[in-house]
Amino acid sequence: MARPPELIDSLVAEGKEEFTFDEARAALDRSPTATANTLRRLQHNGLVNRLGRGHYAIRPLGSLHTSATTDDLDLAVGATFGDRQHRIAYLSALADLGLLSHPVRTITVACTTQVRVPAISGRPLRVVIERAETIHLEAEPIRRSWRSTLDRALFECALRIDLMGGVERLAEALATGATRADPHRLSLLAKAFGPRGLAAERRLASLAHVLDLPLQLAPTVGRRQSIVRLDPSDDKGAWVDDTFRVAWNISADELRASAGN
Repeated sequence: MARPPELIDSLVAEGKEEFTFDEARAALDRSPTATANTLRRLQHNGLVNRLGRGHYAIRPLGSLHTSATTDDLDLAVGATFGDRQHRIAYLSALADLGLLSHPVRTITVACTTQVRVPAISGRPLRVVIERAETIHLEAEPIRRSWRSTLDRALFECALRIDLMGGVERLAEALATGATRADPHRLSLLAKAFGPRGLAAERRLASLAHVLDLPLQLAPTVGRRQSIVRLDPSDDKGAWVDDTFRVAWNISADELRASAGN
């Protein structure tokens, strides 16, 4: 029968960063109630972090009494979504990739099926339903989960401004990641998503063009092409970028200031 500290030591010795309730019960050789009480004490003492129901992560040294959720986002999401096709996406992906200066509290995950879990490690969870054909398009595996690549995260946020809380965050992310973004990959993503995808590409192209960012996007836009709103949730019309036929709801100077550009 292992004692609580020995449980942590044995798991670390096995190279584990996470474990399940059943694994802890087997190692402790205790009843479910006693195991649950032990895990609660370990949480209280800052030794483990509860990722999701029945799943835990060992907190790294130097992180006692602090949340490990940010460092172990992929473990927390992987524990919750299991074998479901999913992807850490949108603002969560941008933040995880270091493209945002302010933390993002809500965890956003794209998944092919709905998950009836309101929160992960105390943070609100938003699930965006997506087709299986696109769920892992431009996504990368990270330990137990998947995450949008930089290009996919920028593209999907341009596709769904409503999940961004405004175009200012997209502008900030684009300004930070413009030198690492791949115009060819962004163009392929736009084609894969049809007319909505091409509209997203035009938003990104307009932002890069007006903010003078080093990202050369060149979607085909005719003079009779219908105008696309930079922020579809805002019907305010400040001016129109005629190059890409995008209606801006904010001045370029205001957006530069909000994006830190």
